[in-house]
Amino acid sequence: MPNRSIFHSNEEDTTLGGRISMARETSGLSVGQVVKRLGVKATTYEAWEADRSEPRANKLVALAGILNISPPYLLSGLGKQPSKLGIPERQIRQLNAQIEQLEQNLKTATTSLRQIRRVVAKMK
Repeated sequence: MPNRSIFHSNEEDTTLGGRISMARETSGLSVGQVVKRLGVKATTYEAWEADRSEPRANKLVALAGILNISPPYLLSGLGKQPSKLGIPERQIRQLNAQIEQLEQNLKTATTSLRQIRRVVAKMK
């Protein structure tokens, strides 16, 4: 468990709504995706993020599961929290795929460059 206290340096995670919003953004989910999975109206969910209302216990637990965090984190800021990087896993996978593709392109370009150099060297 991370070493945290009830005193936060980040204003965004000092309220239930702020923690819900931050966890949703970190997970890479839109409001529409969350409300569809949760089975609530968008206006209801948006009121939670804006601290105008709070979810019932069953919805809070379900929301924590959807956002891959602990219910105590939502309630108090303690417990399993969103990734420190704030980069959704989906984006990390996409970036890794791009890196692999670029590495493959570099290998292909290097091979082509060697072949061209050999042809030019023979012409001299």
